[in-house]
Amino acid sequence: MSSPDSRFRLAASQVLEERATQITVFAKGVLDVTEPSAAEDLWLASRRLRAALEVFRPCLGRSEYREGRSEARRISRAVGERRDIDVAIAAYESIREETAQEEAEGLDRVISKLRRDQAKANRELGQVVHGRRLQAFRIRIEEIADSTAEADAADRAEEYRPVVTLPGEAASLVSKRLARLRGEATESLEADGVEAQHRMRVAAERLRYSLELTGDALGTQAHTARRAARGLQEVLGEIRDCDLSVPPAREMTGELEQEDVSTIVDRARGNRDLDPVLVQAAPNRNAYRGLELAVIHLTARRQMLYERFKRLWLEQSRQGVWVALETSLKVES
Repeated sequence: MSSPDSRFRLAASQVLEERATQITVFAKGVLDVTEPSAAEDLWLASRRLRAALEVFRPCLGRSEYREGRSEARRISRAVGERRDIDVAIAAYESIREETAQEEAEGLDRVISKLRRDQAKANRELGQVVHGRRLQAFRIRIEEIADSTAEADAADRAEEYRPVVTLPGEAASLVSKRLARLRGEATESLEADGVEAQHRMRVAAERLRYSLELTGDALGTQAHTARRAARGLQEVLGEIRDCDLSVPPAREMTGELEQEDVSTIVDRARGNRDLDPVLVQAAPNRNAYRGLELAVIHLTARRQMLYERFKRLWLEQSRQGVWVALETSLKVES
């Protein structure tokens, strides 16, 4: 493996500091649940910081890399939990707007439960992004950034140039990211390949973010592949969001069923058998329809996204996007 040159080290220093700044900026308003986009932004920023640490790992000591990755993961997990709940709430509120009032009770209960989960996740997120903890994070990432280059912060900003030469370890990382993406494709293209589709989303994300930092050294094929990976990440991300949103409706349906069973049994107490009239008068009978339609809505949307994903992957493959990137990586190595 070739060692990183001064320009690569300079880029590492600037990029890590920039990504730490982004996180501190996005964290300021993230606890305001009326602006859920802040959680999305912070989540993506933490993922991009982790990707930068991976790309610039050749410039870092083992302890610096592990500590930086741990910090990025800690933020990503906390804000990711809140972000996923935000997405589910938004989905159910959108469906609720199109649901008749008499059928919306179940949806209202799902939203109320999700709001409680959101408040809990927000409290846990608050422990991660409170002032002192975030300040310590920023200082530590800046120290890690400083360790990658000899120039001070002012010189870094003034002297930065795009990376044009990669150390072998960075090129190898991109190759591994590409192989992982392509390796998940076969199973992901199957209708029942749900887990593979989620893994492929992560693979597309990691390839995209690694190409953001290495594309200038790899050429136009890398920039084309980065845009292609972004398209995959987005459609597979929407599929994941549908998958996350369905379980709350199914869980609420189960709760309502248990409530109705208990009520019907109480009302039938003393009778030899169950009167069907009691079933027809189940207290939650109107709530089921809204929940069932919500599941149908989310499942149908997922199917449409899945078809879009398949078309996108096949088109990218026909255009030779991934083969061209692979060739570029072989030349670089």
